[in-house]
Amino acid sequence: MSRLAATLAALLIALCATAQNHAIRGIVTDTQGRPIEGATIGIEGTTTGTAADKRGQFQLSHNHTFPLTLGVGCIGFEPTKMTLTAAPDSDLVIRLRPRTEQLDDVSVSANRRREGFEQIDPRTALDVATVGTGIDAVVRSQMGVAHNSELSSQYRVRGGNFDENMVYVNGIEILRPMLIRAGEQEGLSFVNPDMVASLSFSSGGFDASYADKMSSVLDVEYKRPDSLAATIRGSLLGGSAHLEGSALGRRLTHISGLRFKSNRYILGSTDTEGDYDPRFADLQTFITFAPNNRLSVGLLGYYAQNRYRFRPDVRQTTFGTISDVKQLQIYFEGEEDDSYQTGLVAANVGLDLGRHRLSLNASVYGSRESESFDILGEYWLQQAADVQSATAVDQSVGIGVGGYHEHARNELFGRVWAASVGGRHSLGRHRLGWEIKVQDERFADHIDQWQRLDSAGFTPSASVQMMSNFAAGENDQRQQRTSAYVNDEWLLDIGSGRLTLGAGLRLSHLTQNQQTLVSPRLAARYTAGRWTWRASGGRYAQAPLYREFRRPDGTTNSRVRAQDSWQIVVGADHFFRSPFKFTAEAYYKSLRRLNPYTIDNVRIVYAAHNCASGYAVGLDMKVNGELVPGTESWACLSLLRTAEDIDADGVGFIPRPTDQRVSLAIHLQDHLPTNLSVGATLDLFLATGLPFGPPSGGRQAATFRMPGYRRADLGLFKDFALRPDGSLRFRRGPSQLRLGIEVLNLFDFANTISHFWVQGTDSRQYAVPNYLTARRINAKLTVGFDRF
Repeated sequence: MSRLAATLAALLIALCATAQNHAIRGIVTDTQGRPIEGATIGIEGTTTGTAADKRGQFQLSHNHTFPLTLGVGCIGFEPTKMTLTAAPDSDLVIRLRPRTEQLDDVSVSANRRREGFEQIDPRTALDVATVGTGIDAVVRSQMGVAHNSELSSQYRVRGGNFDENMVYVNGIEILRPMLIRAGEQEGLSFVNPDMVASLSFSSGGFDASYADKMSSVLDVEYKRPDSLAATIRGSLLGGSAHLEGSALGRRLTHISGLRFKSNRYILGSTDTEGDYDPRFADLQTFITFAPNNRLSVGLLGYYAQNRYRFRPDVRQTTFGTISDVKQLQIYFEGEEDDSYQTGLVAANVGLDLGRHRLSLNASVYGSRESESFDILGEYWLQQAADVQSATAVDQSVGIGVGGYHEHARNELFGRVWAASVGGRHSLGRHRLGWEIKVQDERFADHIDQWQRLDSAGFTPSASVQMMSNFAAGENDQRQQRTSAYVNDEWLLDIGSGRLTLGAGLRLSHLTQNQQTLVSPRLAARYTAGRWTWRASGGRYAQAPLYREFRRPDGTTNSRVRAQDSWQIVVGADHFFRSPFKFTAEAYYKSLRRLNPYTIDNVRIVYAAHNCASGYAVGLDMKVNGELVPGTESWACLSLLRTAEDIDADGVGFIPRPTDQRVSLAIHLQDHLPTNLSVGATLDLFLATGLPFGPPSGGRQAATFRMPGYRRADLGLFKDFALRPDGSLRFRRGPSQLRLGIEVLNLFDFANTISHFWVQGTDSRQYAVPNYLTARRINAKLTVGFDRF
C-alpha cells in the first residue's frame, strides 16, 4: 500500500500544481446507462486521446482551441462524433448504441450540474469501512459536513442541526423518527446503498426546487436496471440482500433490498455493561413501468422495524486528567424497550414530450414510535488516590454517592401525505422548472418522562434531590402545508467560457401558524478552461414541523414561526493537470427568528419560541481525484463559527450547540499496483469539540467544550472473483466474491458524545463523559451476481 503512505504528499502536490490547458470530463455508457470500460475518446486531427476507466469515466486534458470535434468509439458499439464550440460547463454523458441495433443517432448530452451540488460515486459507499451504512459515512466526509458520533447516521452542515438537512429519494422528501434519543437506537437510515444509481449532495446554495430547510440536500435516485443481478452481504454487524432485473423488453424494471443490522457487538465496547438487544431491519422496493417511450410510472415502497432493548448491569468510567483521576461506578436495575416503525409508499407518473417533461407525485409516510424505560442507578464517585491504580476501588476516596431514576412512557404517531405536479421545459437556452405541492401532516403523541437525581453526602442534611428532563402532555396536531416554486436557468457563451444564470422563487404557507413565506434565490456560474467560479444566495426559511412546536415540558406552541436564514455562498473549482480537482467555498448566514434548542446525543429539544438571532460564517475546502485509476479519494477541511443571541438574557452572543470550529475529513482508496483484486480504504475524521453545559444552567451556561472527536476506520479486502489484472476469474458464477476485514476506530480513541452530571459531597457538579465505542474488528463477505 505504498500509495496510501504517500497520500498526504500527493494531496499537497495537487494543491500546488498549475496548468494552462483544458480538461474535458465525462462518462461513456450504453443505452441502458451501464458504463463502457475501455471506450476511446480522442480529438480529431490530433494525437490527443484517452480511454474510459472501468466506471466509464474519462478525463481528457488538452491545449487545443475551440471548436473541436471528439471521436468516441468502442468494439461492439457504433462510433460517434460530437463538436464542442466551448469548454463544457459540466461532465459529458455519452451514450453508445450496440452495433446490432439499426438506429439513427447516438445520444450525446451534457448534464449540467445543479448549482452547489457535488456528485458522489455511489459505489464508494459499498466499500467504506463504517459502523453505520456506507451512504452515511460518505456524506459525512463531504465538504462542510461535521459529526461527533459513529453510532448515528445524522450529520451537521455549516452550523445547522440534524433537522435542517433534507433527503430526497426519487424526488420524495424523506422524514426521520422523532423520539430517538441516542445514536445506538437509530438503526438503519433510509437510503439503501445497493439500490442507488446516483448521489448528489449540496452543503448550501441550492435552488428553489428544494424545500424550506436551512442547511443541506442529499438527492438520491434509485436504479432502473436492465438485467438480472443480485448481491448478498454479511458481517458481524448485520447483513443485506438485493435483487434487480427487468422484463417486457426492459419496459418493466424492479429492484428490491432487504437489510438487517445489530449493534450488539459494537455496543459491547462501551463503558456500560449489560444485555444489549438492538434489532433493526427494513425492506424496500422500487418498480417502474414504461408502456411507451413517453409515459413512465414508478412505485417506491419502504417499511422499517427498529427495536432497541437494553438491560444495563454496571458502568465504570474513569475520567479527568493525568494528575486528577476520578472514577464513576453505577449499578443498575430496570430496562429499556423502544420501538420505531416507519413506512412509505410513493408513486410517480412521468410524461416525456421531448423538450417538455411533466410529472405527478404522491406519497404517504407513516411512523409509530414508542419508548419505555425505568432505570434505577446507584452511583459512587471516587477520587483515585493512585493514578497508576485508578481502577482499584480500595485506593480511592469517595467524593460523591447517590442514586437516580429515569422514567419514560412516550408514544408518537405521525402521518404525512403529499401530492405534487410539476414540469421541466427546455426553451432555447432556458431550462424552466416548476412545481405545486400540497401536504397534510398529523402528529399525535403522549409524553410522560422525568429524571430524578438524588446526590447524598455523608449526613442526611447533605442530601440534594433534583428533578430534570420533566415533560408530560397529550398533543394532537394537524396542519396543511402548501408550496410552489418556479426556477429558470439561462446559458450564455461569453468569450471562451460559459455563463449559467439561475433565478428562482419559492412560496409556502402553513396553516398551523398562518405564515406565508416568500423565498427568492439566485445563482451564477462561469466556466472557462480549467476554472469554474460561482456564487449563489437567497432566503432559506425553515417552516416548523411538529417537533419545533413542542416545548421542553411537552406542551405545544402553535404560534412558532419559521426560522429565517439569508445566505450567500461564493466558490471556485480548479481542475489540475493531474486527475485532481480543488474546490473552495466561503459562506455567510444571517439567522433570524431562531428557535433555540439543546442537543443531548441525537435528541433535539426546542424552546418552541422564536427568541434569538444569530449567524454562521465559514470556509470549506476540498481536494479530490484518483490516486489510482477508477478509485476516487478526497480530503475536506472546514472552518466554522456560529453563534446566537437569545433575547433579553443579558449575555449576548454565545456559541450555538453546533459550533464545531474545525473539522478535517479524509477518504482514501487504494489497491496493489500489481494486483487489482486487493485493496484498502481509510477514513479519517478530526474535529474540535462542541459546546456543552450543566442541564440546570440553560442555554446560557453551555459554554464549556467537549474534547475533540477523532476517528479512523481501515478496511482491507480481497476479491476472489477477480484476477490480478482486474478481469473476471469465472465465466459462470459470482462476479464479486469479496472478503473484507475492517478495523473500526483504528487508534482506539475514547470519544465523548455527552455527559452524565452528578453532585459531589462538596456541592460541586461533575460532568462524567459518556464515551462512544472502542476499537473493534469486523469481518465482511460480499457475493454478487450479474450474469445468470
